[in-house]
Amino acid sequence: MQSISFERAASFYDATRGYMPGSAERIRDAIVAQTGATVHTRLLELGIGTGRIAVPFLTAGFSYAGIDLAPAMLAALVAKANSWPRLPLLVRGDVGQLPFTDGSFDVILAVHVLHLVADWRATLHEARRVLRPHGAHLLLAKDVGAGELPEVPLEALAPPMLAQRVWKRTLKDLGLTGKEGQPGTSPQDPAVRELLEGLGATVTTLDLAEYEREPLSAREVVQGYSQRLYSADWAREAALHHAAVAQIEQWLATECPEPDRPFPRKGSFRVVLATWA
Repeated sequence: MQSISFERAASFYDATRGYMPGSAERIRDAIVAQTGATVHTRLLELGIGTGRIAVPFLTAGFSYAGIDLAPAMLAALVAKANSWPRLPLLVRGDVGQLPFTDGSFDVILAVHVLHLVADWRATLHEARRVLRPHGAHLLLAKDVGAGELPEVPLEALAPPMLAQRVWKRTLKDLGLTGKEGQPGTSPQDPAVRELLEGLGATVTTLDLAEYEREPLSAREVVQGYSQRLYSADWAREAALHHAAVAQIEQWLATECPEPDRPFPRKGSFRVVLATWA
């Protein structure tokens, strides 16, 4: 199975994954506080995309490089360059074969990437190779919203997050994992920690910062699933996808409270942090 390119998502990525003003800056500041990074620190982002994480670093003048499979995603990032103190080094390529020399970077970020790569083990080995031997950090991160937390009861969820939970339940009822076509794994996979510790890292899991995204209604969430806006839905067989959409649309029409009212979407920026002292 090949790594997943987000070429098809470039035109709608920021609108569907972007943060509200201030959230990305909070995430940047939390990363800086955790790693001790300065404008002289050499940072690399695996799967830099349209710069959802990168732009606040670039605006603040950090030394930043990024690699991504999708030219259209990189083009969208370049189009944002305005008065950045310095331009990033951008490379089109596979994160499993990094085109950088050993020890080139101090900090590596990979946000919502590990589940998309064909060989996540090779990706982590490559990340370790291009990090300096000591005093280096690797952050494997993802956004975790309330709808993704099984300990939060259904009655406590706002309708958009409730729609997310119902979608997962619908897929499970159809015998689907919700991750069809995704070749990699989650940063929280115990095998990830085992590999990183085998490479000499101290590994911790942290909720570094709170984020907020544009308000959405439950209907807009369901429309996103129907239109396959998210990579977890791209490879699903058409008949099964249509069956899942039909079920959640029925729920939306008959059971969902306030289906058209937008609600803010908040969550935590969760990081598996590997540090080499």
